[in-house]
Amino acid sequence: MFGWGFNPPEIIQTWIEEHYDPASIDGNISLIYERDDIRLCTIQRAVPQQKLGFYAYYHRKEHFHYIQFNDNWESSLTYRAGIKNFDRIIELNGVNIEKDTPHELRSRFSADQHLPVQMLVCSPATYIHYRSTEKPLHSHLRTVHHVKPLYATSTSDSDTNAKKEVSVGHHNFCAVQWENSCTISTVPQSAIFKSPEFTHVNDVCFIETAGHYRKGQIIFKGSCTILEQLPNQLFFYLFTFIDIQHLYTAFWGLNSRLNNMIQSCKNLCLTFDEKTDPLLMKSYSSYVNQLIIQTSIHCDFSQFPNLHTLILCDSNKKHLLQIKSEIIPNLTHLSLLLGSKFIPPPQLICDIFSNKFPSLRHVHLGRIDYSTCHSWTTSPSLQCMSIFSCKSMSILAILTSCPNLHHLQVHIFSSDKYIFTSSAPLNHPLRRLIVWSNYTELYFNDIDRFLAYTPNIEYLYLQTVYSTPFIHLARGLINRLHHLSRFDCYIREILTRDDRVGNLTSIHRIHSCFNKIKCIEENEKCRIFST
Repeated sequence: MFGWGFNPPEIIQTWIEEHYDPASIDGNISLIYERDDIRLCTIQRAVPQQKLGFYAYYHRKEHFHYIQFNDNWESSLTYRAGIKNFDRIIELNGVNIEKDTPHELRSRFSADQHLPVQMLVCSPATYIHYRSTEKPLHSHLRTVHHVKPLYATSTSDSDTNAKKEVSVGHHNFCAVQWENSCTISTVPQSAIFKSPEFTHVNDVCFIETAGHYRKGQIIFKGSCTILEQLPNQLFFYLFTFIDIQHLYTAFWGLNSRLNNMIQSCKNLCLTFDEKTDPLLMKSYSSYVNQLIIQTSIHCDFSQFPNLHTLILCDSNKKHLLQIKSEIIPNLTHLSLLLGSKFIPPPQLICDIFSNKFPSLRHVHLGRIDYSTCHSWTTSPSLQCMSIFSCKSMSILAILTSCPNLHHLQVHIFSSDKYIFTSSAPLNHPLRRLIVWSNYTELYFNDIDRFLAYTPNIEYLYLQTVYSTPFIHLARGLINRLHHLSRFDCYIREILTRDDRVGNLTSIHRIHSCFNKIKCIEENEKCRIFST
């Protein structure tokens, strides 16, 4: 008995599917390798339900996924995006799928259909070449051709408007937040690879910018013919990147709306340098929240009633003497970026550690003069501190004065024989501690005595030279700090090969927070452990 039959029994149909694969090439496909034919193709559907116009097959014997076009393939989104019949699929949306089962690949295509589809594909000849040479295929190869993304101009599965140009007025624009970034940009609708009528807020699209294609999320869509029609949200965001002297010159006085927005901004910054116009500054000084001093030219801080952040990059004594609560009563952040040898005025240090600035939360100081520490009281508002220290005993004096400190960063230059002898509160709430000591060795007993006062530390960074086995330090830290969840370091263990104890494996076994530690250098004299 012979002839044609339809709808064979399920057991026969299953056997055929398990033992035979659909054709993975046809007569038009050449298997002679001449050059790489690898393409990164991107498709943006008009609507999530829109079909792409191909079948994805899996070759069971050779274990690869490949494309086969449907009917009317010339008008399909897949073909117009640069994909060819029988292309091998390597990646889908940045993920290598070569080891996926057919079901897993179908699930990937079904998920997040509102997002662009990006496929890395190659010709059969290219795939055979890379497999025979055991070279991996991936999107970072230099020979990858980045095909211009395609966006559908209609909701049809076979887009009959394939050659139709979409006309978009230049006044239509979208605000976009770029993928893996906090940056927001405004782009014309014509740069977005999606038809205007199908572009909505919260859509994720590919966008052409400076000759490249980036993925971003639409956070605002609008149109305007003049600047003042931009939404307030964009103005507020843009204002945070513009120095107030330029902002005032460009926007102040144009209309009452812009004036009100400038006045209501809370994070306007002024960089005071040789180019700053002191007469013009009086016009906007009341709106300055953050002041950066980059010159020795005198600046009167009293003209900034709303000043919260002060950053000094030039050591003008007149500027230092103005850091008083009567002149800057609302100070929350103070940074003295004046080098490791700079010593702030004793009175300023005394004021900082005696709550003369009740709103002060973050400070970055130089070397502290501890001659006044006997007169310090408490400063409960201080939460974050960075200092250069000549005496390690100063750390305990700081903890005593700052009961709510949760982040402390210390650079120790030299040691002294009276380390950690002052009284300090037990069970201090300090959560993060960063200690640098490039040339001065910090002995374990000194570290342990200090950590006895700060048992709540969750993050510790330690950079020092160490003349005893590092593994002993690691065990001591875990025994002392029961809340430690992250440890980073750069430690030079000064021991010869015969005196060393333990290796990376034994260190990693102590606690999971040590798993990132690596030995980046090893010789006859030392080992360097780093994360």
